Amino acid sequence: MAMLTPSAVHIDAPLTNLTIAFLQDANGFIADRVFPKVSVAKKTDKYYIYNRADFNRVGQVQARAPRTQAPRVGMTLSQDTYSADVFSLATDFDFDTLANEDAALDIRSAGAQMLTHQLLIDREIKWATSYFGASIWGTDWAGVAGSPSTNQVRQWSDYTNSTPIQDVTNIMRTMQLKSGGFKPNVMVVGKEVRDAL
Repeated sequence: MAMLTPSAVHIDAPLTNLTIAFLQDANGFIADRVFPKVSVAKKTDKYYIYNRADFNRVGQVQARAPRTQAPRVGMTLSQDTYSADVFSLATDFDFDTLANEDAALDIRSAGAQMLTHQLLIDREIKWATSYFGASIWGTDWAGVAGSPSTNQVRQWSDYTNSTPIQDVTNIMRTMQLKSGGFKPNVMVVGKEVRDAL
């Protein structure tokens, strides 16, 4: 006698309460946190730059006798230009595909997430390429396995011999002296360095 089996009485269908996608948490991207976006009204324009030397000049302050004028100092401005390039990415869903979509899916939302994620990745790569290269910050520092020389530190994964706190303090001091007194207030390191610390 023929008996019904579980597979004979059920046709497999996708779950309606579970889908799987692989996306990095948007909070893991740092480009906009380190260098926040600046809103602009025009695609191209100019901006002003105050001369750093004017604000950091020494030796101009003088003692003043009664009823005399204080010494006068001035400042200068320069200009630079910007171009706010537009980057974009799109995906398409035709009406037939949308009408045939299973209840478990929301492909419009998934498509928006996919595009946003790819744009975040692209921005992060462009940011890292622009600001993690050589000769960008005035002095390049390198971690070495052996004895460090000028602009080198012992690799921080050497837990016995490295001195990361002293190294960062020294790097900050060097940057501060070369920048006219501006103390760095943000430090960005790659994942390997962060993991070593």
